[in-house]
Formats: sequence, C-alpha cells, structure tokens
Amino acid sequence: MTDNDKGLKDSPTGSFRFYLQGMGVSSFAHGLQIILFPWLLVGVLNETAERVGIAQMALMLPQLLFVLWGGVLSDNRHPGQHLFRLYLLYNLPCLMLLGALWTGQLSYSAMLLYGFCFGTITAFVQPARESLLSRVVDTQLQQAVARASFVQFAAQSAGIFLAGYMDHIGLLPLISFQLALLVISGWLLRKSLGYLPEGSMGRRGSTWVDMMSGLKLVWHHRRLFQLMMVVAATGFLGFGLYLVAMPLLTREVYQQGASFFASIQFTFMLGVIISNVIIIRLVGRFRQSGRVLLLSLLVRGLFLMMIALHPPVWLLFVLVLLWGGASGVAMMLGRSLTHEESPQEYRARVVSVYQLSLFGAATVGAWLSGHAIASVGVLMAIGALGALTVLAAAIAIKFSDLWKPLSYETQER
Repeated sequence: MTDNDKGLKDSPTGSFRFYLQGMGVSSFAHGLQIILFPWLLVGVLNETAERVGIAQMALMLPQLLFVLWGGVLSDNRHPGQHLFRLYLLYNLPCLMLLGALWTGQLSYSAMLLYGFCFGTITAFVQPARESLLSRVVDTQLQQAVARASFVQFAAQSAGIFLAGYMDHIGLLPLISFQLALLVISGWLLRKSLGYLPEGSMGRRGSTWVDMMSGLKLVWHHRRLFQLMMVVAATGFLGFGLYLVAMPLLTREVYQQGASFFASIQFTFMLGVIISNVIIIRLVGRFRQSGRVLLLSLLVRGLFLMMIALHPPVWLLFVLVLLWGGASGVAMMLGRSLTHEESPQEYRARVVSVYQLSLFGAATVGAWLSGHAIASVGVLMAIGALGALTVLAAAIAIKFSDLWKPLSYETQER
C-alpha cells in the first residue's frame, strides 16, 4: 500500500501493507474453519439441528464472555505484539483437534471443547486486530476498512474453496495447514506496527472499570448505541441463522454434501467481495452511511424470505450472492462507523462492544435457530427470521438517528 493509493497513508509507525498481508493469511485460515467446523458436525458426526446450534453457540459464547476484557487488554498493550502471542495460542485447540482425528477419537464433546477454546482466543484477537487497523493508517479510514474487508473476504473465499476439496485432501492436512497459517499471520501482524511510545497506549487501571468505560461510552453516545442495536439484530437474526441453517439446508433440503456446502459459502463470500470492490472503486465513501446500513438490513431480510421458498439451485446461488453483497456493505459500514465514532484511546474497547453486539447476539441466534429448525424445519425457520429482519429494519428506519441525514461537518469528520 503506497502513500498515494487513493489517499491512504501509513501511520508514522505502521505498515498497512503488512497489516493486509496478516489479515489475508489469517482470513484464509478462517475460511478453512468456516467449512471444517460445521461439516465435522453435520457431515462427519451427523449431529441434529439442536446439537449443531449448541456447538456453534460454544464457538461464539466466548465472545459474549470475554470480548470486553479483550478490548481492555488491547488498549493497554502494543497491539502487534499482543496479537502475535494470541495467534500462537491457536496451536492449542488445533493440535487438540488434530490429535482427536489422528487417534479416531473425534466426538461431539471434543468439538464443543475445541469450539470453546478457539472462540476464547478469537474473543481477544478481534478487538486487538481492529484496534491495530486504526494505528497503521493515517487517513481515509472508511476506505481502509473497505480494503481490509476486501482482503479478508477474498482470502476467506480461497480458504472455503480449498476446504471444499476436503474429501480429496483429507482433514489432517487441512487442519495442519490452518495451524501454520495462523502462526504466520500473527508474525505479519506483529511486523505491521513498530514501536509505540508508552503514552500512546491506554492507562493500566482497574480492568472492570476499563471494561465498563467502553460500555458507558456506547450507552451515552446515541448513534453508537443505535449502531450496536442494528449490529445485534444482524447477529441474532442473520449471522446465527447463517451458521446453523446453511449446512442443514445443504443436507436436508438439497440432499448434497461438503462440496455443495462449500459452494454456498464461496458464493456468499463472492457477494461480499463484489460489494467491497464496488465500494472501493466506484463509491469511495458513503455520505449517509447509516441509511445504507439500514437498507442493507432490510434487503437481507427479503433475500432470506425468498430462500425460504425453496428456489431451484441456480436461483438459490443468485440469492446467496445478493445476500452476501448486502452483508458485505453492512459489515464494512458497521466497522467503519464504529472506528469513526469512537475516540482513539477507547477504540479497542468500543470495538469490543461491537464484537459483543454481533457475536453475543449471534450466540443466542445460533441456539434459537437450531431449535427453530428442529421444530418447524429449515425453510420455515429461515422465512420466519427473514420476516423478523425486515421488521427490525423497518423499526430502525422509522425511529433511529442512523436514518437521519448527517450534517456536512459530520460527513467530513
């Protein structure tokens, strides 16, 4: 990333290029995880919808429990060094899963333990990685977020594509490769940020007080609070459903296997990538980010309702592509609004509230989706949650400050 690339400039101590490389390698590993974890449950262990929902909840529950603590630790430490140590810890759950597969002892309880350990590390990684982004660029934060999102989801798509060949490659080589990628990404993220003076990092005080300070800032900041409510709706009604319903839709509705599931995931990520390319190349910067965010929530609900009508395979993939495109816009805007609205010294803590809103709600959403699918079937559950998404978007459009036009000064901030 050069200094004259669309106005994006490295910070005096940071390298956006190394950040993007670290993000890309990490996201490739996460793309493998997106396929491997649910398919081990659905396709290998042949678990029920309720148990798949519980396992996905175990993967995301640490976000609810630890992400605020992770934000405090990130504000009080050099984020690059902190991330490198955290990425090394991914060795523990990955080696545990490798051992279970190697010895033929893979079980539902082993998957729960793996998911909880992996999710716990991720709860500390995500706020630190988001905080690092704002330290490696000086200008055009929305553009930086869009570019980071593009790299993230392009690399995830590559990981998903590779995981689709698990029947040919084998689970052990894929998980070993994932482990190596995680270590390399931690090293690259460490290189992206140089020395930081002690005063540029947060004051080390009471952890509890620091955790509450992020929540209080969001609570008293009207637009941030409403943004977190929209993000929570996305996690509860969309993300949780996506994690549980897609592998079950593959197995129970379309009677397909791992390659079909990987194709659905790849198509979703392709939609995310296309939307980010459009933002980077054509749009540049949304002047009314809140309005676009709420409209994306509305259309995502409509796409879910259409998927619930059991479309033919070709139309299913078109709808998943469009769903991914709308989700890509929402993810980019949610992240950039969080960065832009929060002060630098509190940024990791505010980002941790963002992660709590998204993944905490998704934890409950995954559990609810599993039970809803078991009760009324995959398609009916998708349709019901799609209708609730449309309702939530309509309420936010009617009453939220995010829909109100921003002043020129606020847009230029």
